[in-house]
Amino acid sequence: VRKVTLVEMKTFLVKWKKEWTACILVVLIMRVFYACIGIWVLYSGGPIPLNEPVYNVVKPYLQFDIFSKYLVNPWFGWDTISYLKIAIMGYQNDATVAFMPLYPLLIRLFAYFFGGNYLLAALVISTLCASVTLILMYELFQELYSEEIAWRAVLIFMSFPTAFFLLAGYTESLFMTFVLAFWFLTQKQQWWWAGLCAGLATLTRLQGVVLSAVMLWMLLRSVLGQPVFSASGLPQQTFNLLKSFRQKAIHSGSKTAWLAVPIPIAVATSYQVWLNASGYGTIGDALRKYWLIETVPPWMGFALFLQRLPATRFRYMDWIDLALLVIVLIAAVIGLRRLDSAFSIYVWLTLAVLWMRGTPPHLLASYSRYFLALFPLFVLAALNPNRYKRLAIIVVFFFLQILLVSIFLWGSWVA
Repeated sequence: VRKVTLVEMKTFLVKWKKEWTACILVVLIMRVFYACIGIWVLYSGGPIPLNEPVYNVVKPYLQFDIFSKYLVNPWFGWDTISYLKIAIMGYQNDATVAFMPLYPLLIRLFAYFFGGNYLLAALVISTLCASVTLILMYELFQELYSEEIAWRAVLIFMSFPTAFFLLAGYTESLFMTFVLAFWFLTQKQQWWWAGLCAGLATLTRLQGVVLSAVMLWMLLRSVLGQPVFSASGLPQQTFNLLKSFRQKAIHSGSKTAWLAVPIPIAVATSYQVWLNASGYGTIGDALRKYWLIETVPPWMGFALFLQRLPATRFRYMDWIDLALLVIVLIAAVIGLRRLDSAFSIYVWLTLAVLWMRGTPPHLLASYSRYFLALFPLFVLAALNPNRYKRLAIIVVFFFLQILLVSIFLWGSWVA
């Protein structure tokens, strides 16, 4: 991949495309669609108040004008409340310690421009980042495949059953913005900017640390001039990289780029050190104390899941989580042959991080929401040449999305 200049990057940023407008329109249409569901929930007697202490602590900070009542406040629930609490009151010795700081910080900053309406600020951030996410996804995939396949991937991604979290007061769209920006910048060999985005992704969600491994692989491959392989050729490619490392890597013109690789790990470590120094403990401590979730090695987490599987009394969400897990695992295996090895490394490392949450109080720990981060898998469906199969995937996914967003806005737990 050719290294681009700053002038070329600026040219890219100012050259608006009609596909970018289409991405923004998709987000706005979904925003309006969800608003209609929220209004229906209100007129039907919902949402159900959350039976958690944090609910009553943060609720007085909501605004109750007409606009906020019908279009903003229906999104007041679950993790959103914790992010708002951090934005308003800062961290305390409670469950909020498990939430990374960047999204609450942005909410606090944006709330200043919205008259102290913290929830509106959260939704605006998510909506803006969702638009940027779709644009970056389109740009990344159209460079690697084609414009048609890129657009298909965007539509399939937005139809995914939990894609509505991109527009909720959650970190999904902010995290995806940084991850896709990281990927786009690594393709352009802008390593330090990519490292910065990876660090910001980690400040948004701890699983961003996997980007250090992805960046190391992509930097090695770039410096040593190795071609792109699928993960099925990973052993041979790894051998070739190691064989030529001493001759090429040390004497390359990208010596300082290696220093960008550990940025996500450094960010995660620094944040944990700050938590300890401030008397808050660690994220692992918070997960154990408030959610009864033990952090375990990935293989143990998977084994514990297999143990829970026959013993779990299935709820509706357990069936959906399990079905999506099966689809994702099948796609991840197929991706070993059909995707760039860097994509597969990212997918499997992200899945490994998810399995480290070994003892959730239900079958799976919000996996269906976290699957949104596995963006390379969505291009696999887009590559399917049968348009009827692609349409069937979108219809089934979107039907589930309507069901889940309705349940979520009613105040029930989804993911």
